Amino acid sequence: MTEGPETRGELGADTAPELADLRGAAHDRAMLAEARVVLAGRLGVPPGEALQHLIWLARDLDLELREAAELVVGVRAPEESRAGEIAGTQAPAPRTAETVQEEPTPEAEEILRQITAVDTRGDAEIVSALPDDPEARAVLDSSIDGAAHLVPVRDEEGRVVDLLYANLNSGARDLFGRGAAELSGLRLLRTDPGAALSGLFEEYVNVMETGVPHEREPFLYSTAQEGLSRTSRMSVRCAPVPTGVCVVWRYHHDEDRLHRRLERVERLAQLGFGEWDLVTGEADWTPQMAANYGLDLTEEPPLPHDLPKVVAEEDMPLVEEAVQTLFSRKEPVEFEHRVTTSEGRRNLWVFAEPVLDESGLPVSINIVSQDITRRRGVEQALAETRREMLRQQASIAQERRVAVTLRRAILPDVHQVEQIPGLEIGIRSLSAESAARIGGDWFATRALPDGRGLFAIGDAAGHGLPAAANMARTRNGLLGLAYTGQPAGQLLGYLNELVSDLQSATGTAIIAYFDPRRRLVQWSCAGHPPPILVRDGMAAPWRSTRSRCSGRSPASTTRRCRPGW
Repeated sequence: MTEGPETRGELGADTAPELADLRGAAHDRAMLAEARVVLAGRLGVPPGEALQHLIWLARDLDLELREAAELVVGVRAPEESRAGEIAGTQAPAPRTAETVQEEPTPEAEEILRQITAVDTRGDAEIVSALPDDPEARAVLDSSIDGAAHLVPVRDEEGRVVDLLYANLNSGARDLFGRGAAELSGLRLLRTDPGAALSGLFEEYVNVMETGVPHEREPFLYSTAQEGLSRTSRMSVRCAPVPTGVCVVWRYHHDEDRLHRRLERVERLAQLGFGEWDLVTGEADWTPQMAANYGLDLTEEPPLPHDLPKVVAEEDMPLVEEAVQTLFSRKEPVEFEHRVTTSEGRRNLWVFAEPVLDESGLPVSINIVSQDITRRRGVEQALAETRREMLRQQASIAQERRVAVTLRRAILPDVHQVEQIPGLEIGIRSLSAESAARIGGDWFATRALPDGRGLFAIGDAAGHGLPAAANMARTRNGLLGLAYTGQPAGQLLGYLNELVSDLQSATGTAIIAYFDPRRRLVQWSCAGHPPPILVRDGMAAPWRSTRSRCSGRSPASTTRRCRPGW
């Protein structure tokens, strides 16, 4: 024990409860924050998700959120790191093929250098002098994609140096959104230099000179205009007409946007899609589907009857039963199984359905798999946390029962308190925290042979059974030492030595002697606030005078005052 301060600041009646509420709220927030961190590390999830799991645990166990947080902070199992690793297992991101962009030819680079210096003043005459071209008109009218009629611009030697937009259909739009109104009469390379960089211009000229149509499958196309660039996958068809060529094109940016969205959905939800063609015996899996099963994109996906070979051995009967249901009963199935990959074991949830022809025979199988490894890891860690919390609850409840029993056995009831001559003793205890937390508060009274009376209050630091046990040792020790008749300060010195022999035991106490003949109170305090004297409806700490104590605890002081009854 150590001596507390001799004076303390006074609080108003309205201020003290507010400060107590603030302290309690701060304590609860700190406990909740620590519980979030502990649970996040245990489950391998972000703190925000850990808070949601903590709320669910509190509801499941019918606890206040603060009580659940206290239990979680007390649950620190050694397998936390392992559970976090399990819960954090992620399927690898699917690998995608790299896109190769063609390098521009030297001729295209030369054209790009020349297009800005070309004289275009005669272009309008070229367009106005064109004869009627029914074939070109038919191509533009019949095309549902963007289409343009291009005519050549030749130099003095007769070489084609550019192409003019003679006409465009109503659906024609370039990558900058320009249509017939903006492009008619303009040169191709000036408005779309990407045609030279991609080699399309050379292909158009070759079609016009050879009369052989040309078609290019979807490829990555880029162009620029006034410092802005645009890129999209593009499909092109070019056919000769009497006055030049007709070009039909389609930009796949809407399809690409939808494709990217589907890829992101698959990646974020770890959903993979696969289709088995039972007629051709071929399988088509998305990259995420292959990643879920730990397969490389170059590996051949397993067929339905080969699927049990890639799953964990203990789950093979379940998968075989599901495949049998697909083919014999021709019904959709839903099941979970595990697969072993180079990165560890994964849990997959699978949905599959047969596609039937008109005769009712299965012609293909659609299958969707989702990697739920992380979810299963979180569920496993949560289940273990819940079991630990239940064990913690049972242990705390048992400890509380023992502590309550111990307190009741040691501390007398109000009607059993030993009375001191000349004094009327009343007892009142208000817990500063939850009633479920048994502390080490104690009191003692004793009438001494010399006619004086001893009364004392104290608090053994801590809560639960250890605090109750330290309280019992301190109180009983004091009652035994009281018969020495030593001054209150000396008793505190003896009590300090007694408590110092207990491991990690600390506390506070105030000891007082009352002499009914002299109406004198002699008291000494270690860590406790001074006694309060209530007189004429006013309460104030007792005024005291310091006196030297001859005991062995120099920190103790003795104070005397006359109550003035």
